[in-house]
Amino acid sequence: MAKAPILLFIFIMILNECILGILCMSLASPGFGGVHFFLFVVTASFIGTLIWVFIYLLGIREAISFPINWILTELLNTGICAIFYIVAFIVELIVAIAHLHNGAYIAAGVFGFLNAAVYSFATYLLNIEWKSSRTTN
Repeated sequence: MAKAPILLFIFIMILNECILGILCMSLASPGFGGVHFFLFVVTASFIGTLIWVFIYLLGIREAISFPINWILTELLNTGICAIFYIVAFIVELIVAIAHLHNGAYIAAGVFGFLNAAVYSFATYLLNIEWKSSRTTN
């Protein structure tokens, strides 16, 4: 794959992560019981993803000449978010189904599952990009 299309696709995945994160935050608030962990993961991931949106939109990757491996940094961020999202949506669904019996919390868990899938796929794409950038250097 060419470098420009995969980076554009990664940016589209980042935007999807933000949209699904907003849905998760709105459906899971106010937090009760085990929902607090879900809200923490969603909010922390949303802030981290929003930082990456600004890095892409403002061209910070190209403007800063520090020896930062941007792809590896984003890969680690996205991978950690994916792992935490997987744990968080499972906790959210267990708490929502077993204790809260509220449709909004169940929907938040389902959207959390979708966002975990998006983060996981973005991690896969970033892994491919990172491996291809290592071989060309």
